This record gives sequence, C-alpha cells and structure tokens, in this order.
Amino acid sequence: MAEGWLTHYWSKLIKLPYFLRVQMRRRERKVVRSLHRIKFLIYDKIPKEVLKEHRVTRALKDDLKVNREAKKLEKEEFQLGFDEEIEETLTLREVKEIERTLLEHEVRHGPTGYEREFGKKINITLISENAEERKIYFRFLEPIIKVAEKRGDHKALMEEIRHLGSTQTNIFAAMAMRLDIRSASKGISRLRHDKKALQRALAAWDSSKNKQAALQQLENILKHIEIGIENTLRSDALVAKRDFLLVILTLWYINDDEKIMTGYYLKSVMPKLPEQERIIDFEVLKKKLAEDMHVLAQGMRRIFAAEQEAEKLAQEIEVKAQKRR
Repeated sequence: MAEGWLTHYWSKLIKLPYFLRVQMRRRERKVVRSLHRIKFLIYDKIPKEVLKEHRVTRALKDDLKVNREAKKLEKEEFQLGFDEEIEETLTLREVKEIERTLLEHEVRHGPTGYEREFGKKINITLISENAEERKIYFRFLEPIIKVAEKRGDHKALMEEIRHLGSTQTNIFAAMAMRLDIRSASKGISRLRHDKKALQRALAAWDSSKNKQAALQQLENILKHIEIGIENTLRSDALVAKRDFLLVILTLWYINDDEKIMTGYYLKSVMPKLPEQERIIDFEVLKKKLAEDMHVLAQGMRRIFAAEQEAEKLAQEIEVKAQKRR
C-alpha cells in the first residue's frame, strides 16, 4: 500500500524555505537533463541505430538507458511536486498566523481602521488562488492519474494530454519554473518577516497617542502583506502546474516509446522478448507514477482545505471590522 501525504511530510525532517528552494532547483535541473536525454534516445539515437545502422545490441542497451532515465525522472518529478506542496503548506500557515494576529488584536482592542479592507482583499486573493488550484487539479493531475492507470478511454485521454501543450512548451515551463521556485521560497521568508513587523506595528498602535501616524504605518505593512500573499501563492501554483506539465511530458515520451518498441518487434527489426520486457518495465513505472500522483492529490486536497480555512479567517476579520464601525 502506498504511503500517504502526511507520512511523506513527517518523514521530511528539514522544511526550511531556503533548503527547499535549493533542493527544488537541483531537482528541476535533473528533470530537464533527463527529459532531454530521453527525447534524444527515443526519437533520434535508437531509431537511427535500428533502422539505418542495424545495430540491434546497441539499441537494446539504449532502451535500457531510457528506462533507467525514466525511473529517475519520475522520482525527481514526484519529489519536486511534493516539495512544492510543503512550500504551499508553509505559505498558508503564515497567512493564517497573520490573519489570527490581526483578528486577535481586533477582538481585544477593536479595529484600527484598515482591517475591513485587508480582510476583503485577502479573501478575494484566496478565492482566486483556490479556483486556480482546483483548475490545475482537474485539468492536469486527474488526467495524469487516469492515463497512468489506463482508466477510461485511454486514447482519448492521451489526446487530451497532448493538447495541453507541445513538448517544447513543456520544456519552456521547466525553465520558467526556476524563477517561480525562487519567488515562492523567498515569499515565505518575507511573510514571516512581515508577520513580526505587523505585531510590532499593532503594539505601536496600541501605545501611540498619535493614532493617525501609527495607523499609516500599520496600513503600509498590511498593504505590503497583501501583495506578498498574492505573489507567493501565485508562484506556488505555477510551480505545481509546471511540474505536472513535465509529468505529462514524461508520460508522453513513455507511451510513444512503448508504441515505437512494439512497432520494432512487429516489423522484426528488433527481438520481441527484450522489447516486451522494456514495455512491462514501463507499465510498472506508470503504476508507480500513478501511486505518487495520488499522494500529490492528497496534498492538493489538504491545501484546498487550508485555503478555505484562511478564507474564513479573512471573512471574520472583515465582518468584525464592519460590526464595530
């Protein structure tokens, strides 16, 4: 039985944003290199060896290389997606702590004057991000699982996956991911800094005799937090989307290679048994990929729940400020 998301989460000892960023960028580089190698072997090197040079032994060795690279690739893509979900979990934790800090102050001391606007804007951001996350879940993750498990109309699903973007588009997604990884990780650190700045500003407002000046400082911090939350959550979502695009590209290559290998032994240009063994290996790999994607699906559902909890806190901030006006 596959391990669940929480099991993976607690087994990961270090969850610091900087460490995750370094690890994710390293994984992204490995993924891109493996994708390029697999693409070259499947569409260029092996066909040339089989159809032009008739070097069957060399082609069989390269088939094994494709399988090894695909296994490494699947592992790195899963870990990359899992690290992204940890980052998003950390982001939402900071968002909720900021909301609770403001809400607690609002309950004890009354609104300062900007809570209603802050709650409204954060709620809009969270609703928008939740909708985007769900779109990614249903458009990318669910089809990946169905294709890997061969559920439903497999050919139709594969065509749907192909329409999600060309191979070149998906490679560009990998390159753009580097910037999003950096932005998401630094965003968590900034939110932690902003949370402390908010606590100091609220304390200053409580003790200040010049409430207007203290309010201006507080308002500036809250506006900065609004931008930080929006940008960080957007970067988190983009990393997830781009990782799933790379998983789609991996599935695309695997399915193409299975078809090509089947064609080779049917045309008697390659021995049947070794090619069938490689195809079986790929089917085992797709089963592992489906199991790992189910774990990421669990993580996404937990993120949906955390976003909804943050939405409720934002609404509560807005409502309490409205009542006390």
